[in-house]
Amino acid sequence: MDGLLTFEHGEVRLGSVMVPGVLKSIRVRGAVVFDEAETDGLSGKTKTPKGWDDSAISITVALVTDTTTCYHKLAQINTLFRRHDIRANPLVLDVANPHITARGVERVVFCGLMSAESNKDDVIVATLDFTEHRPPIVVAEKSCRNTSGYIDPEFAEIVKERCR
Repeated sequence: MDGLLTFEHGEVRLGSVMVPGVLKSIRVRGAVVFDEAETDGLSGKTKTPKGWDDSAISITVALVTDTTTCYHKLAQINTLFRRHDIRANPLVLDVANPHITARGVERVVFCGLMSAESNKDDVIVATLDFTEHRPPIVVAEKSCRNTSGYIDPEFAEIVKERCR
């Protein structure tokens, strides 16, 4: 875990840093993944459900000019978007929000930032996009077969112990 995504009383926090702006909405989208294949002699494609895609979470905040400008607040969010771990990978955040956890999402990655403004007021609307983070499960296979013909007695003993 690199941080925590939390929502309380209209505030959004990424780790210990509060995202500037007024929380407008939270959207969570889940979708089924299909395998599409063309069948000879038939028009169209055959769709076969394969599983579920990672959930997508969108958080919309309004950046209002008050003591600081909406542009300064947008720059702060952009800095949060560009944060990374020691290997320069985007941060993985644990989620602490009942709406998102009710959808089965435990961890997310801040994967997109969109901003828009109009000529009517001094407000920028920023949409923070997150994608569910489900690391791949690696299963190690046992292999006790020797193809070379020669087995070192010490190595054979170690292999027997590990293959039990």
